[in-house]
Amino acid sequence: MIREIITPEEESYQIRLPKEYLHRKIEVLIFPIQDPKDGKNDSKDIVLQKADGILKGKKIDPLSWQRKLRDEYERL
Repeated sequence: MIREIITPEEESYQIRLPKEYLHRKIEVLIFPIQDPKDGKNDSKDIVLQKADGILKGKKIDPLSWQRKLRDEYERL
């Protein structure tokens, strides 16, 4: 596997593949990542950061906890 994080300066980018990848199906993914230095946080990212590890150290089964929350939500 090859993983490289770049900051492209142009709309076009050329990829050089290793010989062992030739004549095989490969997957190429391109998506933006948030740079922690830019100071911008999506509200979804903030919620995920606050909830990260919320069940750690507690004797709660995550699946049953999730089912209980869904059942309560569906009753409303």
